[in-house]
Amino acid sequence: MAPVREAPIRRATLKDEAQLGALQKRAYVKYVPRIGTEPQPMAEEAKDLLQNYEVWVVDGAEDVLAGALVLRAAEDHLLIWSVAVDPTQQGIGLGRRLIDFAEQQARERGLHEMRLYTNALFIENRQLYAYLGYVEIGIEQHEGRELVHMSKSLTAAA
Repeated sequence: MAPVREAPIRRATLKDEAQLGALQKRAYVKYVPRIGTEPQPMAEEAKDLLQNYEVWVVDGAEDVLAGALVLRAAEDHLLIWSVAVDPTQQGIGLGRRLIDFAEQQARERGLHEMRLYTNALFIENRQLYAYLGYVEIGIEQHEGRELVHMSKSLTAAA
């Protein structure tokens, strides 16, 4: 198997349900003390993600998912709902690769805008997204959380 950073990104199937749920929990559990509750991707059932979103994954060693990207297409943009990277794989560029993949998916579909949102307290995520060209376009209160909405034009980055 290729190193995780080079492993192919593939469309998730129902066979990935258990591993997807476990990955979402591993990737987001570090935020629980910061926000006092499970982040939305951690609380969402993997079965629901697979049914209601477009899910892409990267296989890791021993049948454990190393990364997952959850997308939702809209008429005029592609939404990154979640980027989850196993804690043992963070820092090697896998999250960035998944985001680049999402942007390429949007371009292939003729979409010129990416959107995402993140918890306002996830400062490091906000900084990363800003570095990647995403700009903050609004703040929303949702279920006791403050969500920062961000957008990136793909016409300037193409």
